[in-house]
Amino acid sequence: MAVVVGFIPTEVGFKALTAAREEAEQRGGPLIVVNVLREGVTDDPRHADDQQLEIARDELRRSRVRVEFRQETTDDDIADLLLRVVEEEKAELLVLGVRRHQDLARHLLGLTVQKLLLSADSEVLVV
Repeated sequence: MAVVVGFIPTEVGFKALTAAREEAEQRGGPLIVVNVLREGVTDDPRHADDQQLEIARDELRRSRVRVEFRQETTDDDIADLLLRVVEEEKAELLVLGVRRHQDLARHLLGLTVQKLLLSADSEVLVV
């Protein structure tokens, strides 16, 4: 069954990527890696550039399951986009990396994670 990971190019994002790969291999894959770009926002540290995506691809090259990278652009809620991908892929698991510092970022990310935990039709693993 498919595993979807919401990927951000940070230390915790790469930990989530590793956890998602392990889960996808246990479940028989595929692994869908989703990096969300915010419409009209140019300097968001959650946006992965070409170099960061290549590093992520290198991390997954030896995966025993098919890996697909998707960079999705939205002006809507990030959670809604991830939920749509989970539904489209009929994913069994959604993997998220959660940062634990910076009060404002934690609060905003907390709202997204809360929505995903309550709304996902799949299991959710928070790393």
